[in-house]
Amino acid sequence: MQRPERQSDPQADAPDRDEVGHEAAHANGETEAADPQRDYQRCFIALVPDVATRDALSAIPVPPAARRVPYEQLHLTVTFIGALPLDKSAALIDAITREAVPLELAPVAKIEHWPGASHPRLTVATLAMSDEFVALDWRVRSTMIALGLPVDARAFRPHVTLARYRRDAAAVGHAADLPAALTARFEALTLYSSTLARNGARYRSLASAPVVYG
Repeated sequence: MQRPERQSDPQADAPDRDEVGHEAAHANGETEAADPQRDYQRCFIALVPDVATRDALSAIPVPPAARRVPYEQLHLTVTFIGALPLDKSAALIDAITREAVPLELAPVAKIEHWPGASHPRLTVATLAMSDEFVALDWRVRSTMIALGLPVDARAFRPHVTLARYRRDAAAVGHAADLPAALTARFEALTLYSSTLARNGARYRSLASAPVVYG
C-alpha cells in the first residue's frame, strides 16, 4: 500500500480543525441533541492521558481569559473525522480495537499559545515527536484511507489542549514555563463522538484500544 502523502500545510501555526470547530460552536451557543438514528457527529480519535498526566497538565497555569478544558476531557487528538457514517463505524471500531498501541513516555516540550500570544485561540502542551507517534499517525491515516474516510491534510503535531479562548480574545502574555521535566503517559487510543451543549462539549467513547509501554 502506498504511503499517504501529506499536503503542504500553509497554516502550520493555526489551531487544529476539531478544536476550532468546538470553539466556534461554543461561542455561538449551539446545541445538539443525541439521535441514535443519525451518523455519529464530530468524531475524532485521541490518546487518553492517565491520571498522573492529567493532574500535571491541569496544574499548569493559563491566562485568566482562557477557558480550561475540563479535567476529564484532556486528550491528544490523533485525527479529526467529523461525521462518521453508521455503515462505516463498525469497520473503524474493529480496526482501532484490533491491536494495542505501542508507545514510549512522551516528554512535554513546552507550553504555547496557538496561533500566537497576540491572537490566542488555544493554550497547548506540545509533545516531542517520536517514532511511536509517527507509526501511530501512519496507522490511523492508513485505516482512514482504507475505509474511504476523510484524511486531515494537516500534519500531525502531538499536543494536548489545555485551554481555549473566544474569537475576540485580547492578547495574552508569554505561555507558562514548564515547572519541571514532565512526561506524558497515555492509557488508551479512543474513538470519540462529541455532542455540543450550552455548558460545553460532551464526549462519548465509541471504542478503545489499550496503550502498551515497553
